[in-house]
Amino acid sequence: MLRPDPFINGEYYHLYNRGIDKRIIFKTSNDFKRFIMLLYVCNSFLEKSLRLDNLINHSHKSYEEIMILDRGEPLVSIGAWCLMDNHFHLLIRQEVDGGITKFMKKVGTAYAMFFNIKYQRKGALFGGLFKSKLIGDKDNYLIQLLAYIHLNSLDIKFSGWDKDINNFDKVEMKKHLDEYLYSSYQEYIGMDRIEKNILNLNNFPSYFTDIKSFTDFVENYFNR
Repeated sequence: MLRPDPFINGEYYHLYNRGIDKRIIFKTSNDFKRFIMLLYVCNSFLEKSLRLDNLINHSHKSYEEIMILDRGEPLVSIGAWCLMDNHFHLLIRQEVDGGITKFMKKVGTAYAMFFNIKYQRKGALFGGLFKSKLIGDKDNYLIQLLAYIHLNSLDIKFSGWDKDINNFDKVEMKKHLDEYLYSSYQEYIGMDRIEKNILNLNNFPSYFTDIKSFTDFVENYFNR
C-alpha cells in the first residue's frame, strides 16, 4: 500500500519503523554501519544518487571515505537518529517536495536488499510502511523528542528505566549513552565523529547546536 504524501516542507517529523514481527534487523556492527552509510548517501536530491554497493565493491571506498562524499543537495535535514537491534528512530525536516518519502524509500529498499542477500532470506524486512508523527508544539516537543530518541538505547541494558529511573545506576546509564555508537548522541555531547555529516543542525532550532543546553537537559532528566 502506498502512502499519500502528507509531508510538508520545513516541518519536523518523528519517523520510526521496526522489523516485521519485531524481528532483529541489525545483527552485527557491519549491519548498523550499513544503515548509517545509507542515512548519509541516500539523502541526495540527485536523480542518479550514490549506490552503496558500487562504492564499496567497485570503488573500494572505506566507511570513512563514503561518509564524506559530496551528495549534492539533501532531500531532508536529519536532526537526530538512533538505531536499535529491531527498530530505528529519526528526527527529520523535509526540505523538498516528496523528500521524506523518497529518502525513506531509498534507505528502506537498499537496506532490505542488503539484509536479505546477506542472510539468505526473502520477503519484507520492515513491519509495513514507516511510521511518522508531525511535531506540533515545536520547541517543547522537539527537545522532548530529542531526549527520547537518544535515551532509547538505555532499553538495551536498563529495561524499565523509563518507569522508575531511580531503580538504576545513573552513572552506568550515562556511561552507556556516552559509549553507544549507533545514535547521534555522541555528536550532541561534543564528540567529533565522521557520523556528524549525517546531521544538518542548521535547519533546526539553535539549541540543537548548544552542547551545554543538551547536556543540562539530560542531567535534569536524570535528576527528576
